[in-house]
Amino acid sequence: MPQSDQESWWKPRALLKKLLGIEDSAHSIALGTAIGMAVGMTPTVGAQSVIVILLVVLTRRIFHFNRMAALLTIYISNPLTLVPIYYFLYWVGTFFVPGTITQEDVARIVEYNGAAGWWQAIKELFVDVGTPLLIGTAIVAPVSGLLTYPAVYSLLIRFRPGETNVREAEPDAFGKIAEEAGAQQSEVATASADTVPETAPARIVATNDQ
Repeated sequence: MPQSDQESWWKPRALLKKLLGIEDSAHSIALGTAIGMAVGMTPTVGAQSVIVILLVVLTRRIFHFNRMAALLTIYISNPLTLVPIYYFLYWVGTFFVPGTITQEDVARIVEYNGAAGWWQAIKELFVDVGTPLLIGTAIVAPVSGLLTYPAVYSLLIRFRPGETNVREAEPDAFGKIAEEAGAQQSEVATASADTVPETAPARIVATNDQ
């Protein structure tokens, strides 16, 4: 098996490779990654893909983000990272409200089988773990998204040298076109100025001979 196939899809390096392969602007990819990170840092595993699709539909007339980048990034929360992420969200929330849940309790809750088990896990997370988890999510999720955008944007610019913001690239393109058009007009004007003095006397002489 090739080395690239052996890399786990959840590792940052593998994720970055996939993001670099997406054909879109750096802004759109970075924004999609930030949204995916924010969604991935919520206790909604099993429904995160649906949440991203809903965000695409709800925001398509307001702004654009790369859907593939978001769907890739939500897998930051996966079977290996699920318990640490959820417990970290809960731990942050305990700075504001008390809580007695341990990491072992979180691990027990998220062990489920089938749709019925998933629904039971969601209920336990929001009822038993409750307020500390929700408060921690409200803090960590948006902060994670805000930190992700500039980090991913700078990486895309660094590893894709030809990548520029579309809004920054358009004026340069129009400027080059204007410069080329101006140069062509100058060449035509110069050529016309050089030929007129030579042809005008010839026409005058020809008229006098007649």
